[in-house]
Amino acid sequence: MAPGTPNEMVETLEAQARAQEAQGNQVGLLETLSTLATVLRELDEGRARSALEQAYRVALTIQDQQGMAQGLRQLGVLYHLQGGWDRALELYHRALALQREAGDQTWVAMILGNVAEALQGKGEFRVALETYDASLALKMELQDERGLALTWNNIGTVKARMGDLAGAMQAFGKGLAIQEKLGDILGKAVTLANIAGIHQGQRSWREARELLEQSLALYEMVGDAMGRAATLNTLGFVQRRLGDLEGAYQRYAGAKDLLQGLGDVLRVTIPLHNMALIHEERGEYREALRLMEEVISIDKRIGHPDLRRDLQTFGRIREKLDRRRDQRLSNN
Repeated sequence: MAPGTPNEMVETLEAQARAQEAQGNQVGLLETLSTLATVLRELDEGRARSALEQAYRVALTIQDQQGMAQGLRQLGVLYHLQGGWDRALELYHRALALQREAGDQTWVAMILGNVAEALQGKGEFRVALETYDASLALKMELQDERGLALTWNNIGTVKARMGDLAGAMQAFGKGLAIQEKLGDILGKAVTLANIAGIHQGQRSWREARELLEQSLALYEMVGDAMGRAATLNTLGFVQRRLGDLEGAYQRYAGAKDLLQGLGDVLRVTIPLHNMALIHEERGEYREALRLMEEVISIDKRIGHPDLRRDLQTFGRIREKLDRRRDQRLSNN
C-alpha cells in the first residue's frame, strides 16, 4: 500500500485512536475519531458512521458541547448523502440546538444551511428558502462574505428548481459578484456551472457551453478533479445537443478517465453510459454493448440503483444489433 493513501491514513488513525482510548486520553480520542470519520466518508460510510457515533459518545462523556454538536452535524451529513433526509434533519436540529445554546452564530448559520439543503432534498422548497434566508441574515451580521456567496448560490439552485428562473439568475449573480470580489476561483466555477444549468433548461446550448468552458478552466486552475469530471460530463451532454457527437464523446471520455483516477466506481458509470449512447447514436452497436457490459458489471458489483435502467439500455441496443444482422441476412 503506497504511503499517504487514504487506506494508510485510516490504519494510522485507527491505531492512534486505540492508543488514546487505552491511555484514557478522551480529548485526543475525540479529535482523532472526527478526523478518521472525515477520511472514511469517501471509503466506507458505515465505518464513518461508527466513528462518529463513538465520537459523540466520547463528547457526551466529557461534556464537550462543541464536540457533541459537530458529531451530530457530521452524522447528519452522512445520512444526507445517502438521501436519508428525515434522519439528517433530526440530527441537524439537535446540533443546531446545541450551537444556539452555546451562542456560536457561525455554526448556527452553517447548520441552517445544512437544514435547508436537506429540506431541498425532500422537495420542501419554500421552507428551504426560508431557512436559507435565516442563514443569509446571520452571515450578513457575521460579515461572512464567502458564506454569503455560497448561500446565494444555494438560493439560486432552489429558485431554479421552483421554476423561478429570473430569481435564480439574480441569486447566482449576487453570489458570483461576491466570489469575483474575493477571488474565489472554486466558488466561481460552481456558480458558472449553475448559471449554465439555467441556460440548459432554456435550451440555450451555446450559452451553456460557453459558461461550462469557463467553469472547467477554473476547476483546472485549482486542480479540482471531481469538479472537472462533473463539468466534462455536462459539457458532453450540451455538445451532444449541439450535434457535436465527437466532441461530446471526448468530454465523456475525459470525465471517465478522471473518475477512474479518483477510484470513484459509483460515478464512473455515468460517463461510460453516456459514451455507450454516443456509439448507439452512430450505429456502432458492438462498441456500445461493450461499454454497457462494463457499466452493468460495476452496477452488479456495488449494487448500483441504475442497474435496471442499464439492463434496459443494453437490451435496446442488442435488439438494434440483432435487427441489423437479420436485415443483412435477408438481403443476402
